[in-house]
Amino acid sequence: MALGRGLGELLGEVESAYENSTRSNRSGIVKINVASIKANPNQPRKIFDEEKLNDLAEAIKELKQKTTVCQVCLAASENNPCSICADENRSDDLLCVVENLQDLVAIESTKQYQGKYFVLGGLINTIRNIGPEQLNTEKLIKTIQKKNIKELILALNFTLEGETTALYLNKILKNKIKITRLAKGLPAGSDLEYADQTTLTSAFKYRSEF
Repeated sequence: MALGRGLGELLGEVESAYENSTRSNRSGIVKINVASIKANPNQPRKIFDEEKLNDLAEAIKELKQKTTVCQVCLAASENNPCSICADENRSDDLLCVVENLQDLVAIESTKQYQGKYFVLGGLINTIRNIGPEQLNTEKLIKTIQKKNIKELILALNFTLEGETTALYLNKILKNKIKITRLAKGLPAGSDLEYADQTTLTSAFKYRSEF
């Protein structure tokens, strides 16, 4: 994973530890000795595997200790700056704006995009009283002003919140930089993190100017 091999491995360990602990729980429930319960109704029954639960706790603790926030793109990472922002082989004139880390990972999995990223930290949502001031919009504007970015790619969900956020960003930045949006091959109302790689690759390839 481009955000750092160590962080990716830790995430995998957390997932594995969780699966092991829940698997132990399920098998434990099946293997309860009914006769033993009737004979000792007040005796506590061990349903979870304590060792595997401890492994899960340790994995989560280690993940928390080793995770930081990249001060360039604002993505969670093992290092600051993250491996993507520090990669000199990636294009500095392309900046892809995503809602969160999950969307960034989904795009990276296609292995088709070689620019940099910026994590917005959410989407405008008037129902939940989330406005532009709650997002990383000011940091985004400063990033564009500071760097020689030629194209801003809005890789936001095709939901009401995603469209509202895209329209807002286009309004405040349209005279400063070229802005493009992913092609509408992605289903309306869908989240990028759940899109398959083929669809996501096509959406990037056929992106159009806002």
